Amino acid sequence: MYTHLLVPVDGSDSAKHAVQAAADLAERYGAALTLIHVLTQSGSRAIPEELEAYTKLEHMRLTEHDLIRSAGNEILKAAETLARGIGAKTCKAVLMTGDPATCIADYIERNGVDLIVMGRRGLGDFAGVFLGSVSHKVAQASDCSCLTVK
Repeated sequence: MYTHLLVPVDGSDSAKHAVQAAADLAERYGAALTLIHVLTQSGSRAIPEELEAYTKLEHMRLTEHDLIRSAGNEILKAAETLARGIGAKTCKAVLMTGDPATCIADYIERNGVDLIVMGRRGLGDFAGVFLGSVSHKVAQASDCSCLTVK
């Protein structure tokens, strides 16, 4: 029934529940599972003042951009470990930068996703209450089936 599932993850409990549900479905249907994390900002490529002494001491270059990407990759890694532990055999992680709803909808359209599994409430700011949540925007913008998990 399903061949390609997509789960947006942001580190929230709601996203964790979505990963659990999607991994179970992926195992049952032998579907591919893609986990996506969208960075809303890419960060500066300059070394922050707070890290300058550390980077000199450790002889490395560590920018705000590096820290933001590293945090996004850690969120994806944790979600992938959880999904594989539940039984998802084909699982990949995608890190993007931009507006979350737009990036997710574009990914769905370009990659043949037939079910998106999303947490109902993520870590978004209070503005999401007034402007519409990412899950609502993605459900409206995509042609695939949507499963929203509490």
